[in-house]
Amino acid sequence: MGPLAAMLSALVLTDIGVMVSRYKRNGAMWLLASLLFLTAYIFALVAVAIYLSAMYTPLTATVILAVISLVLGLVIIGIMSALNARDRRIAADKRRRSQAQTSLVIATALTLFRKQPLLAAGLAVGLGAALGLMRKPSSGDHT
Repeated sequence: MGPLAAMLSALVLTDIGVMVSRYKRNGAMWLLASLLFLTAYIFALVAVAIYLSAMYTPLTATVILAVISLVLGLVIIGIMSALNARDRRIAADKRRRSQAQTSLVIATALTLFRKQPLLAAGLAVGLGAALGLMRKPSSGDHT
């Protein structure tokens, strides 16, 4: 049993080591790409400011860029609010379905309890345990 356990643990450690190195590599690449995208964004802003300052005064060009950035920021906040509201609706719907499922289990258990009390008690405990094990933890669970 010892060599088998050693072999399995070595296999698990090898897979985890490969996965960790892949995540580190991908994280470094994403960091580098983000830095280059940020640099390109800054140069694009400078180019737009220079172009606008050729058509307007430098102060007006700067104000135009500030207003455009503000409007885009507000649009992104609006999109985030809409997505959060949608997520809340989905979570509430899942919660309602879970409550309906629980109510059905309770009604079934009560019906069986009247006819066969011992069988119903065992079945209720089993169904409750099965529902508890099958339930996927949501992002709001803090256990």
